[in-house]
Amino acid sequence: MSEETREYIISKAQTLFYRYGIRSITMDFIASELGMSKRTLYENFKNKDALIIACMERDRQQQEREMCQIFSSKTNTIEKLVRCYNRIIYYIKQTSRSFQLDIEHMRSKVSEEADKYREKQFHYIRTILQTGVEEGLVRSDLNLDIATSLHNSQLMWIRKVKNTHTDEMNHGEILEVYTKIFLYGIVTDKGRKVLDKNYEQITQTI
Repeated sequence: MSEETREYIISKAQTLFYRYGIRSITMDFIASELGMSKRTLYENFKNKDALIIACMERDRQQQEREMCQIFSSKTNTIEKLVRCYNRIIYYIKQTSRSFQLDIEHMRSKVSEEADKYREKQFHYIRTILQTGVEEGLVRSDLNLDIATSLHNSQLMWIRKVKNTHTDEMNHGEILEVYTKIFLYGIVTDKGRKVLDKNYEQITQTI
């Protein structure tokens, strides 16, 4: 089959998985939503795991491109962190709680790919924080491995409670409070001044 057909399948399936989760979406349903036969779908992907992995790889490649653009930009660390958070928040908003929980409970090649994805995120944030220390914008007394691990763990928690809200608390407020606590907690006085000027970009995304 053509690469165009394969990309079309991945794009549409990714939207379905992210919106409704993995377990609730069957290959039959995907074929129906795409308006194609199951045979055509299976000619491109031998099973659902293969399709999910292709979707995650597509997202990972997109992330690689965006992070490379952020790293290569002639901006300071705080501005790069703001752009990273915009990317992370966008991803969280695109994926359902069901998708996150399904990935966590799977024991297959899919879960291995998810772990690789998280390792990449760790590397990106850790690298930016290290540059921030060198620029005098991020506190030098932080253990950056621990700070990055805590950051990623909290984002995982936020994804799991995405659909949890009350009259006093909604998902956007959870994101905003966490973002403010983390970013203002890691910056120096010099970094705080830069963050104050850029923080509104994050709240607009939320």
